[in-house]
Amino acid sequence: MVDRQRPREWWEVLRYVAFTGTDTPPTRTAGLRTLRNVALTGFGLWAGFLTFAIVSASPAVKTFNVVVSVLPCLLAIRSPLWGWRVLLVGIVLTPPTLPQMVQFWSWPWSPGLALAAAVVFYLVGAGNDQRELTCVVLISFAVMVPFLRDWRDAALLVVLAGALFFLGNTVRQRRLADEARVAQQDRRIAEERRAAVLEERAVIARELHDVVAHHMSVLALRADSARFRFAGPGKADVDDGVWREFADLAGTAREGLTELRRLLGVLRSEDREVLIAPQPGLAMISELVERVRAVGTPCELDVGGDLDAVPAGVALSVCRIVQEALSNAIRHAPGAPVSVELVTGPRSIRLVIENGQGERPLRTGQTGPGHGLLGMRERAAMLAADLEARVRPDGGFRVALTVPLDDGGRSEP
Repeated sequence: MVDRQRPREWWEVLRYVAFTGTDTPPTRTAGLRTLRNVALTGFGLWAGFLTFAIVSASPAVKTFNVVVSVLPCLLAIRSPLWGWRVLLVGIVLTPPTLPQMVQFWSWPWSPGLALAAAVVFYLVGAGNDQRELTCVVLISFAVMVPFLRDWRDAALLVVLAGALFFLGNTVRQRRLADEARVAQQDRRIAEERRAAVLEERAVIARELHDVVAHHMSVLALRADSARFRFAGPGKADVDDGVWREFADLAGTAREGLTELRRLLGVLRSEDREVLIAPQPGLAMISELVERVRAVGTPCELDVGGDLDAVPAGVALSVCRIVQEALSNAIRHAPGAPVSVELVTGPRSIRLVIENGQGERPLRTGQTGPGHGLLGMRERAAMLAADLEARVRPDGGFRVALTVPLDDGGRSEP
């Protein structure tokens, strides 16, 4: 069965190449783009100078040949295809206007036009795909070969022009391969970052499970014990509906605990051991500071306010942020002094961790950047807190966290 779509596609390619195509050079930096424009302008002026110096003809003929030698290079700055189209006009009109060129160097075109053709052929090969380039090559050979009388000149022309087209297209394929590799690497980094975000959120959820489960357990216990705490001799009679309400509250709390256990089973990774130790709080910060001092890093701790009044979930997240910040300081700035400032108040919690510039980062098994800052940002977002993590002017690093609290001392959602 004849594929009718393929001839139509080739016709569209031919129409694009010969008439409508306005290909643009690949994206470059401003410096490379300026250098390219200057180089093409220089090639065009040099081609025009060669034509002007070598051609002996009337002023009108000489002017025409100089223009068709310069113009293709100048047009190729914006569109190599348009430079190629003007070049074809020069290839067709130069032999009848300069018949003496054959005696000069056995080819019917001026050396300036040949230089312009070499530049344009390379740029067209570097700026178009294989199908477009195939049309360009066939049209170019069909236009040039009939003007050559010796088959050896024709063979040499085919080899030289084909080499220029091939070289340009090889550069194009190399550039496309590099762009594809960079795009694939960007996608891989984005996927790794997305996976790290999901893993960090799962870690936060697993850690907060114990805090939420504790509150639910207390709720269930208090609802179950209400009948014994508020009933008995010497106490006011309570309506049976109130006891049923307490019983429903206890049942709902137990159902919530069951769902929390199921949720924890979903969040727990297969390769992660079950943690049975209690979750850390703000009191553990002093222990973290002592560990930093134990490895020979000067570390100052300044604590203000009532640490026991901080909600357990907030204390857990703040402690994890301190732990990650201290680990980053030891890893990336070994030997640099570290300061930790923690101030708790009725409306907010303020945490500032700063370290100086270290000697050199420690070598670890990581091949890329870690996800410590990502985990800090996820915990800060969960607490609706403001997190500042930046490099200081002296080369050190600063982590500042402000957690807003409501009137009851809880983290604002």
